[in-house]
Amino acid sequence: MAWLFPVILSSALVLTGCQTALPRLQKEEETEKDRYGVKTVGDYTSVGNAQPVPVGGIGLVVGLEGTGGEPANDANRSILEDDLRKEGVKNLKEILASPNIAMVLVSAQIPPGARRGDTIDIEVQMPPRSKGTSLKGGVLRFCKLFNYDFAKNLLPDYNGQKSMLRGHDFARGEGPLLVGFNSGDDDIKQRSGRIWSGGKVMTDLPFTLMLNPDQQSARIASQVADRINELFPSGAPGMPGLAKAQNTQAVLLQVPPQYKLNMPRYLRVVRLVPMGESGDRSRYSKKLADDLVNPSRTVIAALRLEALGQESSAVLKRALKHENPLVRFCAAESLCYLGSPSGVEELAKAALDQPMLRSYALAGLASMDEGISQIKLRELLFSNKDDELRYGAFRALRTLDATNEAVSGELLNDSFWLHEVAPEGRGLVHICTAKRAEIVLFGPKAKLQTPFTVLSGEFTITCAENDDQCTISRIASRGAETTRKSSGLALAEVLHTIASMGGFYPDALEVIEQLDRCKAIPYPVRHDALPRAVSVQELVRAGKVEAGRENQDESVILAADELGATPNLYAGPSKKSGSATLDRLLKSSKPVKDTEATANAPSKRISNPD
Repeated sequence: MAWLFPVILSSALVLTGCQTALPRLQKEEETEKDRYGVKTVGDYTSVGNAQPVPVGGIGLVVGLEGTGGEPANDANRSILEDDLRKEGVKNLKEILASPNIAMVLVSAQIPPGARRGDTIDIEVQMPPRSKGTSLKGGVLRFCKLFNYDFAKNLLPDYNGQKSMLRGHDFARGEGPLLVGFNSGDDDIKQRSGRIWSGGKVMTDLPFTLMLNPDQQSARIASQVADRINELFPSGAPGMPGLAKAQNTQAVLLQVPPQYKLNMPRYLRVVRLVPMGESGDRSRYSKKLADDLVNPSRTVIAALRLEALGQESSAVLKRALKHENPLVRFCAAESLCYLGSPSGVEELAKAALDQPMLRSYALAGLASMDEGISQIKLRELLFSNKDDELRYGAFRALRTLDATNEAVSGELLNDSFWLHEVAPEGRGLVHICTAKRAEIVLFGPKAKLQTPFTVLSGEFTITCAENDDQCTISRIASRGAETTRKSSGLALAEVLHTIASMGGFYPDALEVIEQLDRCKAIPYPVRHDALPRAVSVQELVRAGKVEAGRENQDESVILAADELGATPNLYAGPSKKSGSATLDRLLKSSKPVKDTEATANAPSKRISNPD
């Protein structure tokens, strides 16, 4: 739905925190307080600013092939013209009337805890009254994205039309569009697009610890900030800590680098930071050491030890030798976030053997900038275990080091990434439907099985039986000549050829889907095979445990409610794409720009409308 900015704009809006209470850390929280007798940050505060911040703006898509058009003469156009004049752009009427340019509405969600420089996904769509017909092949020119609110919410006496006020420019967006993913008929889908990781956050948006009403004072706010900064020092003289007392009611909270891929865990640990002086904690530490080796208490004990910092390292290292796998895992995970590589072996073993611990183990390995972490992730990537483990290891290793040869790839047509990995492993074609335009080919080269003929949008691919080459034709729109190229039968070569003929990510996905339907691809095709926090019931349905027992240690199953939310490294699609191709892939019963490029793509000049 399009949103409208009024002619009168405000630049004085500020982000207001949405106070959100976190889930209880375990069922018997009151008993835990009595058990340990130590008050923590969580006893004094709740977490605010824990919801995404919506931002939006008015932008220009350039580089279209006659499918743009002049926008309606409304408030959105007035805002765009004003912004362009400030940039020194002339001939605005001629530019906006060009069929190769389209005014668009741009929107995004900034996740909680975001830092300046983080990338975000952005959505782009033509306004309802635009004369344009398609954004395919277009590039979003540099565009500022503002936070906003309804005028009525900010001005109680306001009686005008229901409209929105612009605030601060919290993000910037630009890059080539991926078109064809949104819901609706084909005309609607052609008028909207996405740029995965095409936005860049321009300011820190920290979490907020809101002091409880009976604890609101400058002294307590300062004490909360001091205790957190003792655990997470900034690391540079003169630099502010991660926590800062804003006033008597709130403490601003940044996310340290080691928790960036697992923010849910960070918030749990912060709430368990003791409020008392370190000298008062000997009895508390001893109790936690005892509970750490008790499988029924080890999850919370490890989190509490992690919240004590480096002084817990010796206790955690001793627990790595415990006979129980959950105890060993919890100790290893906490050591990882404390910066110790001592638990890397145990995390890798948990990722391999314990599906319920997999997402946490892989995120922990990805958070450590250590050579041993990369070695273990590479081993998991090359394993022949299930798809979630292998793709999870791929994402973790690429996040840790995108230059690692085991996960290197190619950017095709400035639209999508193609990776060929683990050539000696089991074959798999994996596609990503959110965050990154990405196709990962696991195993030996996938040679298409003949004969086949597929019609996919503008592309037709044909191959007779026993031929070693296929013919790829592109029937372009608007009277352009049909182009043809020959390609070998390796799926990677076919995708390269499609990209060289002007194909984009939606075209590549449609081709894969059609080839899969006619059984030309010899490997399973999967989408978003992400390791995640799951219930025992889900594992049983997936066939990964039998009656909740096989392949899972019983202590792990019993701890399911305490393990926490899925790390944000493995956050999946937030909603259905609406793409017919992806919807079919999502429903398949088969077991089945970014990114770095789009985020830094240069803007096209618009001084010449053509």
